[in-house]
Amino acid sequence: MTADASRAGPRVLRSAAAVSHTVETVGDAWSWLVLREMIFDGVSRFDELQRRLGIARSTLTARLARLTEGGLVVKDARPGSPHPRYGLTEQGWDFFGCLMTAMRWGDQWAAGDGGRPLTLCHTGCGARLDAELACAACREPLRAREVQAFLVDGADEPSPAAPRLRSRTPELSLLERRRPCSIARTQKVIGDRWSSLVLRAAFLGIRRFDDFRRELGIAESILSGRLSRLTDLGVLTRRGYQDNPPRDEYLLTEKGLALYPIYLSMLAWGDRWLAHPGDGSIVLEHKLCGCSVEPVLVCTACRGELTPQAVTPHTTPPP
Repeated sequence: MTADASRAGPRVLRSAAAVSHTVETVGDAWSWLVLREMIFDGVSRFDELQRRLGIARSTLTARLARLTEGGLVVKDARPGSPHPRYGLTEQGWDFFGCLMTAMRWGDQWAAGDGGRPLTLCHTGCGARLDAELACAACREPLRAREVQAFLVDGADEPSPAAPRLRSRTPELSLLERRRPCSIARTQKVIGDRWSSLVLRAAFLGIRRFDDFRRELGIAESILSGRLSRLTDLGVLTRRGYQDNPPRDEYLLTEKGLALYPIYLSMLAWGDRWLAHPGDGSIVLEHKLCGCSVEPVLVCTACRGELTPQAVTPHTTPPP
C-alpha cells in the first residue's frame, strides 16, 4: 500500500506516526469505553463510570489518569466533593469519529443474532443513523483498497512511540460484562496495544513475520501470539510463500480490511492533536477522485456531516 511519493504531486502531509501516537495516548479498550460513556451518555462521575463499566476502581483510575494526561479529559476537583467529576476537552469530543467508526464495524461484523445493541438517530435528517467515513472531496466511502499511501521524509515508517503510561493488557472478554456494545465488540479485536499496532502495520503493506518484528520492535513470542489471535478472529489470513524452510505471510481478509476506517479516523485524530515535529510524513490519496484524503464522518441517508451534537438515541421507528 506504499509507493514512491514523487508520483503523487503536491499533497497534504500527515504524521506517519499518528496512529501509533493515538494508540499510546488513548490507551486500550477500557479507555475507549470510558470515552463512549462520556460522549454518548454524558457520564461524568467516577462512581457512575465504574458502575456502568463494571471494572475495578484501580483500573478506572488508571484509564482516567491516562486520558487526563493525554489531554482528552479534565478532572473537576470541586473542594469537599467526595465524588470526582470528569469532563471532555475539545480533543476528547473530537474522538467521536473514532468511536463511530468502531461502532459501525461492530454492527456490521460482530453483531451476532441480537442485531445492533444501540440504535442512533441523525437529528439533521431524522433517519436512523448509519455513520460512514467518506472522502470530503467526493463524499464517496473511504475503503482500504481505494486509498494509496505514500511515505515521505524517510524511507520507512517510524517505529511506535514509547508508551507514555504502561498498563496491563485488558481482559477483553469482560468488555460487555454490563451490556451489549458494538464498540466493545470491535475492541475485542483491536483493543490491546500490540494487536492494534500489528493491524496498523498490515494496512501499510507489511505481511511477513520478520518485517512485523522489525517494524514494531516487538518480542517474537508476543508477535506470534497476536498474529495467531488475529488469524483466529478472521481479520488476518495465513498464506505460505516459501516451502523450504516453510514461511508464511499474513494478509488482511475482507473482515480485516473493513477495519480501515477506524485506523483512518485514528490517523486523522492523531494528526490533529498529537503530531510531533520529528515525525515522518505520509500522504493519502483517494484513488476514486485523485484528491488528498480528508476523512469526514457522514450519515449514509443524507450524506450530511455528523457531530456529537447531531446524534441522539433512537427510541421510536423513524419514518
